[in-house]
Amino acid sequence: MADGSKKIAEIAEILGVDEAECRFIADEYSVILPCKKIGKVSIYDDNSVDRFRKIADLRTQGVPKEVIIPAIRGGKSLELRAREDLIKMGLVPEEKKTSEPKQIPRTETEEELILAVRSAESSVNTVDHRLAAMREDIDLKNKSVLDAIAGVSAEVAELKNQVHTLWDQIAELEEFLREANKPFWKK
Repeated sequence: MADGSKKIAEIAEILGVDEAECRFIADEYSVILPCKKIGKVSIYDDNSVDRFRKIADLRTQGVPKEVIIPAIRGGKSLELRAREDLIKMGLVPEEKKTSEPKQIPRTETEEELILAVRSAESSVNTVDHRLAAMREDIDLKNKSVLDAIAGVSAEVAELKNQVHTLWDQIAELEEFLREANKPFWKK
């Protein structure tokens, strides 16, 4: 394998874990274990090996998947979650939080970035308003076109009825003429 690339069998050997357990971890936690596929073979980098180790350790401790994934992704640590649970149970006093956030002085570059972001936000809002006006105009035009189509459709239906009436009258006239042209003894 290329430097830093490992197959599941190699990872299992490094961790001293059963290969079937490694395959289970790879399948179950694929969202946090990125790999490259070469045919049917999955190749993992060194960072993934460390993640396999952490997941295997947490699984042996009985930690559920719903806690392992955020912990590996960088969510709240297990210690922080445990502390929050202890606070909820009333076993540990809650830490008081300061109500006033500290103001950190900004550099000139940060101020320029903030102004640029605000300017871009204003431009986006302007474009959004223009697009909304255009959408309303298009909706009005679509409505007028649909109304015109509905009117033409009604006219076509009326003409169709008139044509059917004419055909019925022609059929009656043909029948009348046939009866009128028969010799009197066939009537």
